[in-house]
Amino acid sequence: MRGSIDLGARADAEILLTRMIEEALDAFHRRLIVITGENSNDVLTFLILKHRALKMLKGINGDNIIYVDHYSEESEQFKMLVDVLENSGVPKECVRHYPYEESHKILGTTNDILIMEMSVGARPNDIGRLVETVRGGGLIILYNLDLKVDKPWETSIHRNLLFSLHPQKSLNKRFEEFFVKKLLEAQGVWILDNWKIVKGDFLNPPKIIRERPKIPEKSKFLKKLYELALTEDQVKALQMIEETIGRERHRRSALLITSNRGRGKSALLGLSAVMLLYLGVRKIIITAPNSEESQIVFGMIERGLEALGESFLKEVREGMPRIRCKRGGIEFNLPQKALRESADVLMVDEAAGIPVPILFAFTERFPKVIFASTIHGYEGAGRGFSLRFLRALRQNKEIVLHKIEIKEPIRYAPNDPIEKWLYDTLLLDAEPADISEDVIEEIRPEECKYEKVDLDRWFKLDERKLREFIGIYVLAHYRNRPDDLLILGDAPHHSARAVIAKSGEIIGALHVAEEGEMSSEAINLVLAGNPPPGNLIPSCIIKYYPPYSNFAQLKGMRVVRIAVHPSLIGKGIGSLAIRNLCDEARSEGFDWVGASFGADKVLLNFWLKNGFIPVHISPMRNIVSGEYSVVVVKPLSMRAESLMREVYMEFKIRLLNSLSDTYFSLEPEVAVQLLGINMWDHLEKPSLTKSQIERLFSYAKGSLSYEGACDAVKQILMAHFLSSGSSRLALDPKDEVKLVARCLQCRSWDRVANVVKVSSIDLKYEMREHMEALIKHYCGLNSSHL
Repeated sequence: MRGSIDLGARADAEILLTRMIEEALDAFHRRLIVITGENSNDVLTFLILKHRALKMLKGINGDNIIYVDHYSEESEQFKMLVDVLENSGVPKECVRHYPYEESHKILGTTNDILIMEMSVGARPNDIGRLVETVRGGGLIILYNLDLKVDKPWETSIHRNLLFSLHPQKSLNKRFEEFFVKKLLEAQGVWILDNWKIVKGDFLNPPKIIRERPKIPEKSKFLKKLYELALTEDQVKALQMIEETIGRERHRRSALLITSNRGRGKSALLGLSAVMLLYLGVRKIIITAPNSEESQIVFGMIERGLEALGESFLKEVREGMPRIRCKRGGIEFNLPQKALRESADVLMVDEAAGIPVPILFAFTERFPKVIFASTIHGYEGAGRGFSLRFLRALRQNKEIVLHKIEIKEPIRYAPNDPIEKWLYDTLLLDAEPADISEDVIEEIRPEECKYEKVDLDRWFKLDERKLREFIGIYVLAHYRNRPDDLLILGDAPHHSARAVIAKSGEIIGALHVAEEGEMSSEAINLVLAGNPPPGNLIPSCIIKYYPPYSNFAQLKGMRVVRIAVHPSLIGKGIGSLAIRNLCDEARSEGFDWVGASFGADKVLLNFWLKNGFIPVHISPMRNIVSGEYSVVVVKPLSMRAESLMREVYMEFKIRLLNSLSDTYFSLEPEVAVQLLGINMWDHLEKPSLTKSQIERLFSYAKGSLSYEGACDAVKQILMAHFLSSGSSRLALDPKDEVKLVARCLQCRSWDRVANVVKVSSIDLKYEMREHMEALIKHYCGLNSSHL
């Protein structure tokens, strides 16, 4: 039953809300309205109908209304709203329903009103994605949001976190309280309890008349393409691409396009691709961290071709779109596949989400590359990406480098208050503390302070520290998402540690999660192939080493993220943080500390030098980074150490036997690092027959080819890498790399020689020398015995 209505209060509210909508339409800015109370349906209907009526009076086109909730099918609440609106003259097809799980489908669309059903909250990723689809003059309506925050939200993230929790722990509601706090602080946000306006203000912004951007005279034959650009910035960027990429045919060049979210960077890539086809480019490849990000680009490619009257054929294979026309072809590939292809031009969308080494590999493989990246936002990696990447790219004298920044929003006027609210709420523009060069020079790890963070204080009272903390991850090239902020705030088994300089700035950041202490039921679920969410490292041990499933009952701590202020990398801050974390964990009764990460040589070396043991390497490379994922563990208790000794031996056996198959393409340097832990003393005797031993000697003396003894060579190398400590022959790691690449990965002599930078003849000679030393050490024999 609806509550009683104060007709005078309603009339007053309607006048103020009408004025608020008019102000938004005139300024081409958005407004956010929170609706609660028993009469919220009436308020919602009024807002939609009044917004539509005022737009019609002002001659503004557009009637796109998006309703998002947690139901896969249309809910009764949604159907009732549609019926009421239809009876009031709003066409049914103007109101569309989406579940939050399908919010990615709305990417690239432009909408007039967004209604988000918030009775159980929403994932921060979805909030960021959806709010940015609303045009200037539009309304974002948070419907049924609990402003009292009596309990945590109940999104899919929260449900997954509940599976990971110890029975005695419950979810926090830090993020939800922070979210409401930012609503109460922000300008442009109105809050209504029934018809009572709890919060609302008029900003009196200047009236905006948005003019069409000016089309350059010399681009007349592409005029219809330029007319699709929405801002002057997009037009200027198209001009630069036309002049630098389209017309500088015989020079290697790269263009870096940066922007904040909502500036039309992806649409610009689509228009640019069509323009380049018309300028004679035959093949264009577009890549991005995932295929979802291609839908805006290809949508604009289709619009561009249609505007120019060009017929084309579009097809999608395994989620990867491609378009062909008589002028050429444009196709999407994920980064690793793109590296194996060839094209005249490569376009990289959301480049900050792709590891820098791969970006450099793009510049070596393709003559023309356009990099586009978000400076701030969940897609990007902050200004640090463009600074670091540009600095390194400029050092390549063979590449002509161009740069352009797009500043003007495409859907609303500059200084939109809701954009500011969104950035402040989801920390989309978080950056680390600005530390002067003088202070950086004086920082010494031994003078820094390690501390366990009081997240309650940060979320409620010290937002500056929270922003500095998140900002370090942004500049460290992590692919940050707003969801990570919710997990850090709400998951009771997740916590933060910080390294703080003597001058007070945060210079190191750790996000950690408690794992382990799994029940027998949870362990059995993993063994059955149905692992519950969470417990990444224990679940990995159970899955790949079932006899050691009791490891999952131990108490552990996983480092989810660790990063150091970019100005202080290589100064021991990260190692200081890890040492302190392990000391803290040991004192609190934890059995182990672990981590999972992409296995590049530098990062792997960091963990191994800090005493961590590799226990798993993924069977497949990551489709974006091209790296194998590695899991490492540092035992802190006797029980954990005993188990890790057994597990590490199992890991080495599995890796050694898979190097010629699953891990044939694994960098041999990484393989040697993974096989090089010498924490325990163990001598493995080679399993060799008398015939194999004789053939080994013959090979070492030069009377038998490698191919005639390769089976025995493999056996003695197995013994070498399974041995550890003082019992293992001390070989130079560079020599072990050669042995792994040729004998265990079975690569050709020429290929190995090319990788290790020696001639094939020298490589063969060195191999015989190493084999003689291995025979003497592991068989206790030398050539005089034959």
